[in-house]
Amino acid sequence: MTEEEKTKLIDAVNCKFPHNNIMELYYNIGRALPFTAQRFPDGRVSDWYRSQYVQVVKVMPHGKYGKYGKAFGFYYRNGERADSSDVEELCWCKKDETEPQEIPNSGCGSWRLLNIQGEPSSEKPKLLGLDDVIDFGKYKGVTIREVIEKDWQYIEWAVLQSQRLYVDVEAVVAYHDTCVVKLKPNDLMPFGKYKGQSLATVFANDYQYLRWLEENNDSFRVDWSSFRNTNKEP
Repeated sequence: MTEEEKTKLIDAVNCKFPHNNIMELYYNIGRALPFTAQRFPDGRVSDWYRSQYVQVVKVMPHGKYGKYGKAFGFYYRNGERADSSDVEELCWCKKDETEPQEIPNSGCGSWRLLNIQGEPSSEKPKLLGLDDVIDFGKYKGVTIREVIEKDWQYIEWAVLQSQRLYVDVEAVVAYHDTCVVKLKPNDLMPFGKYKGQSLATVFANDYQYLRWLEENNDSFRVDWSSFRNTNKEP
């Protein structure tokens, strides 16, 4: 894989965070080894987690669809090999280990892919582009581009939740941005309790509602600069 292909694949896989465990990362990158991964990269448990990661060099999946199992590798802290703990009985990997050690919690979720260091050993993973079709669900046979235009919430769900859809995230987001309608003062509200009224009227009478509506809807944006001559600032 080229560096660009790796970057796009890493972005697509990490959209599923925090649902992936190490086994799922392994399958999603075409069984490439080694790779590096980090658990709780957002520091949700402790900021200490931000400084550490593992290099995975061996995976032994088991269970239905191979979703669970064991993974083996080495521990890194601040970018260098290190002891995984200063407490002897809690240390699962020492910095001078030459054989890969079993990685704790590898079958649990909240793992984020950092880098793909090896090449896929199975069929090269394919990311769907805008003109590729979805092969499952209610939009089976429909292109990504068409679904973005018709049902952005479904695309959001599929990209973030479904383990069957991996897309070129940058291309999908960029195209969605071109589909978003920018509403101006003379445009009419397309839905909601002020449906049919002009944005200028809603802005004058219930500005906070307009703000709330925009923040909770991905199909339009308000052209706030159009209201600069009013006595209210967005």
